[in-house]
Amino acid sequence: MHLAMAARASGNWHVTLRRGDGTLLPVGADFTFATFQAGIQPAALSAPCYALIESRANPPVALELHGSLQWEGRSQATHEIDVSAIPSLVADALRASGGGRPRGVPIVAIECKDKTNSGTLDEMRQTLARLYDLALVTPPNAPNGCRISGPSGLAAWGRRGSSYRTVFEQSLSAIARAGTFSSGARLLGKHYNIKQSGSVYDPGAAAIRDLEQKFLDVLDQMNTY
Repeated sequence: MHLAMAARASGNWHVTLRRGDGTLLPVGADFTFATFQAGIQPAALSAPCYALIESRANPPVALELHGSLQWEGRSQATHEIDVSAIPSLVADALRASGGGRPRGVPIVAIECKDKTNSGTLDEMRQTLARLYDLALVTPPNAPNGCRISGPSGLAAWGRRGSSYRTVFEQSLSAIARAGTFSSGARLLGKHYNIKQSGSVYDPGAAAIRDLEQKFLDVLDQMNTY
């Protein structure tokens, strides 16, 4: 919600909360989160809610922010991302085809760690391994590859990246945690463009503001990816 509010406050994006069938969430209604790990579900009121973010520019860009969405890697292993964003054209195509797991590095991929200890190097390695498996740096579906797609090339979006680090940099890839990060985790994250957002519960935490600004930077460049 912090990211959605930042997009709305920028004045460049129209933000609405949506029910699982794509309709507007009525005022006062509950915002339903995913209760089990799954990809994009078929359009239904029982499906998880999401935030729809639409640009006011031309050509328009639209994406969805989801909680606990499951993505599929090149290995066909599945990876749940705590907070992720997917282009609406891919999400809509998946809903219309009966649901499925998107592929590629999400526009937003944030792992949330409600832990007060110092984030370890292994924790960062796990996030990096997940992103490596998701990155479509080889053409798996469309003739020239893509950044994000559904199964079997359904509704491919964006151009494939030339390198892993570039793809991670062009997305908001991050770990947000209650505690801080070890020096090794910071070094690995910095090299691979994975933001380290620590002490997120601290009053006026700069980490949240940094995430919001990075999100706005990514949104501003979406038409170039």
